[in-house]
Amino acid sequence: METTLRRYRIRTRPFLCLDAAEAADTGVTVGEETIEELVLIPNPGFGFYQLYAVIINKPDDEIRNTPVMKRGEIAFEKRTEAAHYAKKRGEPYILCGVKETRPVSKEEIEEYKSLHQQDNSIEKKLKELKMFDTRNKT
Repeated sequence: METTLRRYRIRTRPFLCLDAAEAADTGVTVGEETIEELVLIPNPGFGFYQLYAVIINKPDDEIRNTPVMKRGEIAFEKRTEAAHYAKKRGEPYILCGVKETRPVSKEEIEEYKSLHQQDNSIEKKLKELKMFDTRNKT
């Protein structure tokens, strides 16, 4: 069984995001640009792929802590460029083939955004509780 990963991007930009909401937060002007979902095949053998991508091979939680523009996850049109970039970056970056792309609807983006905001509020409350707990122990 083939392992697949997903990343998102604004069609006109090369950098990749973990979800559609993150892509929208990077400055998409809805109506002018399209957010795409990329289905990735890690460490692809030789074959024909629409695009190639270099991504970080770590859990999403660790990747999310780094700003999108500084992650270095990028889509390429040519395999040679992508392979060279992955080799230059070294571990934990890996080469992926883009198996398929599809535009993400505005409704899906809004759904991702609302889910992302809920996750952030829960994390924020947990951090506040931890800070409160450490203050009261002294």
